[in-house]
Amino acid sequence: MEFNKIGEVKSSFSKAAVPKEMRKKVSEIVIKEEYLKGLKKLEESNYLVVVFAFHLAKGFDLIGKRRYGGERGVFASRSPRRPNPIGVTTVKLLAINENIIKVKGLDAINRTPVLDIKPYSVDIDTAQNFKKS
Repeated sequence: MEFNKIGEVKSSFSKAAVPKEMRKKVSEIVIKEEYLKGLKKLEESNYLVVVFAFHLAKGFDLIGKRRYGGERGVFASRSPRRPNPIGVTTVKLLAINENIIKVKGLDAINRTPVLDIKPYSVDIDTAQNFKKS
């Protein structure tokens, strides 16, 4: 399995920080030239789902102490130390200028490889859409 980096994050954070603090900041996603046409009509979205690689994460533990909630399994956490170090975050789209997407809420450090961007969909991405059966 291979992934193509479509761009990378430009952020004021050069190392991991508390995600809640990172999400307060504005950052940019710089898209590679060959993927520029893929941004067509992206500005119609207010929010985006950004998929990225935790490129500095080394290894993982199936069970470990977490920032919140004590000890738990890796799949019950948002830890970057995962069997497949992939991150997903919903962000607010602020602007698009050629190949630069300005967003708020991205909890990824500077130079993080971006693997994909999707428009946020209330019908697909909102947990409240599930009804009790």
